[in-house]
Amino acid sequence: MSRSHNKKRAPRVLVIAPHPDDEVLASGGVIQEHLRKGHSVKVILVTCGDGQRRGLLLPPKHFLRLGERRYRESLQALQLLGVHEKRIIALGYPDRSLAHLWAERSQPHISRYTKAHAVPYEWAYRPGAPYTYESLLADLTEILTTEHPAVIYLPHPRDRHSDHHAVYLFTRAAVHESGLRPQLRHYLIHYGTWPFPVGKCPDKPLLPPRSLQHGEWITHELRTEQLQRKCQAISCYRSQMHYIEDHLFSYARRNELFDLSPSSVSRGSRIRLPRLLSGLRRGRSSVQSRA
Repeated sequence: MSRSHNKKRAPRVLVIAPHPDDEVLASGGVIQEHLRKGHSVKVILVTCGDGQRRGLLLPPKHFLRLGERRYRESLQALQLLGVHEKRIIALGYPDRSLAHLWAERSQPHISRYTKAHAVPYEWAYRPGAPYTYESLLADLTEILTTEHPAVIYLPHPRDRHSDHHAVYLFTRAAVHESGLRPQLRHYLIHYGTWPFPVGKCPDKPLLPPRSLQHGEWITHELRTEQLQRKCQAISCYRSQMHYIEDHLFSYARRNELFDLSPSSVSRGSRIRLPRLLSGLRRGRSSVQSRA
């Protein structure tokens, strides 16, 4: 048997982000840890962040340029973390409209920002894909079936941003369609005033909101160099710094948090923050957490 047949395939990890920057805010440290261990990491950007409420009166070309810019910002940020451009998949679906795609399944949705009804970016995963429920679900299912990830990082179902909640729903549907059984690690970004305090607090721990503390949370403690690179990566999102710089840096903490089973939250259970184990064991992917 040839050496290539003997070589064990590296564990595959998929990070699914509703917008450019979510992938780094939620998992910029754990992405580095997976890569450090030789795992294969791919990132899916469901939208390119081509919507902005403050600029609704601007022409569509402005928002198309914004989508291009935010995509390039993610490329630069993820490159700092060690993720090659070829490992980043931009789907290009409409920003601030994913809940409409989930709920309205008849006609293609028209973005109120770009005025597009299909993916307008030539570098996207499937240029010209209609803005429909079926199209987004098909793309995610195809990627999952091709990649066979052992672990997926995705938004938490209690995230209060409609795009984040919709990506959670679409991802769960795609996992079901694919027939795979990856470990799902749910990250939280939008939840009222959480995390508190706002701004740069690199020495403080990131803890779950009080109302969600009964989940099955796991934590990844960032190494010093991982936290430094995560901060550098966050700084790449210059288009967002003018509006929400403090919010972005609120996620540059000494650890990152992921909920393993948010759907089974019960008042009687206690929060668990165990170390992430090393390697793959019985189909559950884990990475080493620093003490």
